[in-house]
Amino acid sequence: MKIKQIAAACLLLAAGAAISGECPKSIDWNSAQDVAAGVKYVCVNMDEPREMAGHIVRVDLKTPGIRVTGTRRAPEWGKPMPDYTKKKMPIDTARQTTRDFLEEYRANGTNMVFAVNTSAWRPWEKPHNHKYGKFINFLVSGGEVVSNSRRRCPMLVVFTNNVAVVTNDLRSADVPSVAVAHPGYDIESILVDGKVVKSKKKQYTPAIAPRTAMGVSADGRYVYALVVDGRQKGYSVGAELSDLARILRAAGADDAVNMDGGGSSTIAFWDGSKNETVIPNRHDAQRKNYRAVAANMGFYFEAP
Repeated sequence: MKIKQIAAACLLLAAGAAISGECPKSIDWNSAQDVAAGVKYVCVNMDEPREMAGHIVRVDLKTPGIRVTGTRRAPEWGKPMPDYTKKKMPIDTARQTTRDFLEEYRANGTNMVFAVNTSAWRPWEKPHNHKYGKFINFLVSGGEVVSNSRRRCPMLVVFTNNVAVVTNDLRSADVPSVAVAHPGYDIESILVDGKVVKSKKKQYTPAIAPRTAMGVSADGRYVYALVVDGRQKGYSVGAELSDLARILRAAGADDAVNMDGGGSSTIAFWDGSKNETVIPNRHDAQRKNYRAVAANMGFYFEAP
C-alpha cells in the first residue's frame, strides 16, 4: 500500500498527526499526535490498492491512571425488546452514539478521553432504529457480564491489571479479572502473531466498506483502534479485512479483530483545549448522522 499526500482529506486534531509518503513497515508513534497522556493518533491516506483514509489510535495501558470500560447493561437488561416483536429478544444494552457515550461519562464525572465503536448486535432489520441491542457473543464491560451468549469468537480483552489480549477462550471464571471483553464481528481474527489471516470462509469475502478494527501488541501493553472511512469516491472508498490487518500490523499490533463497521465506524476524542468532543473520521457519504450502536469502548483516567 502507498500513502498519498494529505491535504484536507483527514480531519486532524492538530498539525503533525498525518503520515505521508510511502507506506512504512511500521508507524513512528514518536511523531504522532498526543490526544491525552498515553493516547496517540495518526491519520493515513492511501491510494493503493485503493483510496483509503485510516484513523489509528494507540493507547498505552502502562500510562498511570488510565482505565477502560465499555457500554454497560441497560436498566431493562434481560427484558424483551418492546420495539422488536418478530420473536422474543432480551435486551443487553441501549444503543448510543460513540459521541454520546463519551460525553455521558464525562457528564457523570469520569475523565474519558477516547472512545470507539466495537461489537455488532441484533436486531439489524429495517427500519434499523431499534432502541436496544442483543449480542450473539459473550461480552463484558466494566467487569460486568453484559451478554451471556457463548458463541466462540475472538474478542479484545483488557484485564483489570491493564494487560490486553485477543482471545476466543475467555471463561466465565475469568470475569472478575476482566475490565472489558468485546467480541469481533467474525469467527476468526484478522491478524494472528503478526500474520494476516487468509481465510476462504464466507465471512471473509473481500467486501469494501467503512470498517472498525482493534488490535493489541505482543506484550499486551498497547491497544490499537483503527477506523477506515468509506463510500466516498475521491477521498476513501473503504477497506477489506486484509487491509485492516496490514495497517494494524504497521501500527504495531500482533493480533487483531474486525469489529462492527459500515455506518457504525466512529472514533471520538475529548479536546480539553476546546472543551468539546472531536470525531476525526469523516464516516460515509450515505449517512448524515452518526449511528447509535450497541457497544462502545472508552478509555479514561481515574481521579487522583
